[in-house]
Amino acid sequence: MRALLLSGWLLALPAAAHEIVVETLSGPANVVRLHYADGQPFAFEAYELYPAGSEVPGQVGRTDARGRVVFIADDQPQWRLKAWSADGHGVEREIVVQAVGGTAVEVAATPARSSLWLAGLGGIFGLFGVWQLFLRKKKA
Repeated sequence: MRALLLSGWLLALPAAAHEIVVETLSGPANVVRLHYADGQPFAFEAYELYPAGSEVPGQVGRTDARGRVVFIADDQPQWRLKAWSADGHGVEREIVVQAVGGTAVEVAATPARSSLWLAGLGGIFGLFGVWQLFLRKKKA
């Protein structure tokens, strides 16, 4: 049982590289930086940027070498970003910016990585608990 659990943990470690992290920086133009969980930039990958409530993208293109998408929000505070790579990695995220004196300030945030790990561990332990409950009922 321990060997099975250990092998499961070892096989799950490469899955962390599939996460794409989104960071928004603001100024006269908004900069959205995309990178993998290991810190490598989501470079030269396709993206579409949609104003809120629109099915037509306001901007399309590819991220730059550092994984950045740069746009000017004008009067639109809410945007939806879709970015994807040829190998299947991708992200769809709501981005909210607020115009303040001609500049924009970031409002949206990415959940902390530690909370994602804790949620995953909680789900795994919960499944094992339910499994053990059914095993004990069968023995009795």
